[in-house]
Parts: sequence; structure tokens; C-alpha cells
Amino acid sequence: MPDDTILAIVVIGYLLTLIGLGIYMSRRVALASDFLIAGRKLGLALTTATLAALQLGAGIILGGAALAAEFGVWPGVWYGIGCGGGLILAGLLVASKMREHGGYVPLDFFGSRYGERRWVRVWGWLSNIPSLLGIFVAQLMAAGSIMMIFGFDYVHGIIIVAVAITLYSAVGGMWGVVAVDFVQLGTIVLGIPLVAAVALWNLGDVVASGAAASSIAASGFGAASGVTAASGVAAASGLGDLLSTPFIPAGMGSRAIFLILPFLLSISVSYDAFMRYQSAKSAAVAKWGCVLAGLIVIALSVCVGVIGAAGRILYPGIGHQEVLPHAIGALLHPIAAGLVVSALLAAVMSSSNCLLISLSGCFTRDLYNKVFHPEVRLDELKYTKAISRVVIAVAAVAGILIASRASGILDTIIIFNYPYMGSMLVPLLGGVLLPRATAKGAIAAIFVGGTIGVVSFLVGIPGRMHGLFNVDLGLLVAYTASAAVFVSVSLYTSPKTAR
Repeated sequence: MPDDTILAIVVIGYLLTLIGLGIYMSRRVALASDFLIAGRKLGLALTTATLAALQLGAGIILGGAALAAEFGVWPGVWYGIGCGGGLILAGLLVASKMREHGGYVPLDFFGSRYGERRWVRVWGWLSNIPSLLGIFVAQLMAAGSIMMIFGFDYVHGIIIVAVAITLYSAVGGMWGVVAVDFVQLGTIVLGIPLVAAVALWNLGDVVASGAAASSIAASGFGAASGVTAASGVAAASGLGDLLSTPFIPAGMGSRAIFLILPFLLSISVSYDAFMRYQSAKSAAVAKWGCVLAGLIVIALSVCVGVIGAAGRILYPGIGHQEVLPHAIGALLHPIAAGLVVSALLAAVMSSSNCLLISLSGCFTRDLYNKVFHPEVRLDELKYTKAISRVVIAVAAVAGILIASRASGILDTIIIFNYPYMGSMLVPLLGGVLLPRATAKGAIAAIFVGGTIGVVSFLVGIPGRMHGLFNVDLGLLVAYTASAAVFVSVSLYTSPKTAR
């Protein structure tokens, strides 16, 4: 049987298993709260798994491997450090407190902390749509690239994966997503370190054959990461030498900030993470689930960086974007390769299903419930589950249409976060960390940070404003200005008794 056929059979079987699992878990969905936050019943293992799977998407796996192939191990780990570190900070600083506040989405915390304002709900809904949809599109783009390994057309691959994700997410809700995440994380934890270990083993063979120096010279690491042909044999001889390259290569400081900072700070108040705090059965589970998930994400991102850097040395003629899939096909038996490619799809799909559930929460809670029916409890509101499922289906169709035309996975993920995170991160995070925070301070921060975030977003996407300035530092500027306004206005307007 041809290798491509074996790979296709393994992956199609994997997708069908996930769909079946989502359908099976739908038996636990009776109320809207079951659909959106799993009835607040998740234990530590499931909470950790879904939080880790949420972050282990195309950016960390495919984007990280490509960066490592081009610049060395550590640039390939930057995004994982941002996401994993963001989970750890969320666990240590905010997850337990936000879980104690209850609610379904981040703006529920905003309402309980500063008072309900419909315009804030509308803005949160509007600004969060491009954020969540943009990241979802990036995952589908990666899925299309992965499916091409089996000979599928890029667009057809996107459609196949999107249909699978839509089915188990729309039917099983958060319960279906969490069950699938648990399986997918196990697949990733087994598959990615396996490829890293085999790649390092083959580097040893390169050293033994005496071909290491020329391979590393061809890789280009001498210019980008400080590894030269003269030190090539030592660099290829083991993991320690690969990790000895500079953490930030010369001239890449702003790029490091662009890849690390946004998620290091924003995960704690993102829709997808917040809904998982609320899905945990207690504040302690939410806290430690975040910390453990963050450690898993960082560890796996290091494995990805090793694969990219080692793969570039082993296969100097392969483009940076193709190093990871090429290494999988070249280093592993077809059945093992099929399982590892399933791990790549698992990474893409685990992030995608989390995003679809977050989009449904944004529509049903922020818009349908709190804007149009604020007097009704969510579980008592008619058509909530039906609306959630329609939103998931529509988002999937929109994602397919956009993904078939977009390019640049990591940039797509990050730039679409600018409007929502620029405006809402500081008021939400500050509401936990600053006891004297006031509604006036929060509103001022929304306007200042939101303005900078929207302008940076418009400059970063194709259009009339594209390229007017470097948007790599756009969120840093938005966070800094928003925080300065938030703190100063809050302190000025806080009650005298609190001063």
C-alpha cells in the first residue's frame, strides 16, 4: 500500500473518531451552561488538557518550527513562551479570582466589577469577532497545508477539517470540545517529542558521517544565530549545542516582542481561556489547570524549536515552512508519520474548536442575552443553544472563505487581536489587580487602548493604511497608554475613603 494512502487512512480514521466522541459527549448537554461551560464540572485533568490544547495550535507548532528553521531554536520557541507563560501568569494572578466571580464570558466580570453597560457589551462583541475569527482562520490555513501532505488540494483540506470541527463542536458544545481536547493533547504529547528525539538521533548520524559542517553552513544559522561552519560539528553533536544559539538574534528584538508580549498578557482575559476558568469545578482547579497547561505548552514549544533547527541542518535544501512536514515524512515509518501528522492536525483542531465555542459565547451571552434580553438568565433564555450552533456553522463557513485567500499564519493570529485586546485587557486585568480601579478609569482605558489597537490593526492588514508604521509594537503601546490612563483616572476618581 502506498505511503500516502496509509497516511490518509490514519488521519481520516482519526477525524471520524473525534466526530464520534463529540456526538457521544452531546448527551451531557441539557442547558446553555452545559453547552458553553460544561456545567462548571471539569476536574484538573480535563481543565489542564483543554487549556493546553487551546494554545497548542498552528502558531506554536507550524509557525514555531518555521521560525526555528530560519533563525535557530529560540525564535521558534518565542510564541510558545508567550502562550505558555501567559497561562502560568493567568493561573497565578487571575484565574481563581475570575472563577469565583462566575459568569460565562470576560465581560461578565467587567459588568460585576464596574457595572453593566450595553455599549461595552456591543464593543466587546464587535471587536472580539475579528480577534476570534482571525485566529480561527489561521488554524484553518495550517490545516490546509497539513492536508496537502496527503495529496489533498489546499482548499479541500481546509473544508474537510472545518466540517469535522464544526460537527463535534456544534453537537457536543464545551463537553465535546473538552473530550476531544483531551485526546488531541495526548496525541500531541506523544507525537511532537517523538519527532524531536528522532531528529536529534539523526543529527548524531550526520556528525558520524563527517557531513555536519557543510550541512550547518548551508542552513544559514551562521548569519542568523551565531552558529558558524567552524563550530558546525559541535553544534550538530547534541541538544545543548542547538540550545546555545542566541535567545534573540541580532536585529530581531521587535519581532520577539511581537510574538511573546501579546499572549503573555492577553491570555488571562481572553474569551477562550475565561470560559475554561468557568468550566472548572472550583477556583483551585482553574488556577492549577492554567499553571500546568502553561508548563506543558512551553515544554512542547521547545521540542518544536528543536525539530525546526535540527530539520534545517538535516535538510538544508528544504524551505523553512516545509521543514516540519518534511522531517516527519523522512524520519518516521508511514504509520508513525500518520500518527504524528494527526498530532499536527490535533494542534490545529484543538485551537479551532475552542475558538468556535468562544464565538458562540460572544454572540449568545454578550449580544443575545446581555444586550437584547438582560433581564433573563442565560439558562432560561429560549433558542440559546440553537443560536450557538448557528454561530459555529456560520463562523466555519466564513473561516473557509477567508482561509482560502489569506497568508501568514503567525501574523494573522496576532494582528486580529489588536482591537479587542488593545481596549479590554487593561480594564479586565486591572479589575483584578487594582483594588481602587473605577468604572471611569476602565472606560478611559477602553477608549485610549482601543483607539491605538484599531489603528494598529488597520495599518497591519491590507488596505489604504497598510505599512504606515511598524505595528510589531502596536499592542505594547496600546497596553502602556491604556494602563497609564486606567491607573491615573482610577486613582483620581476613587472614593476619598479609599485614598
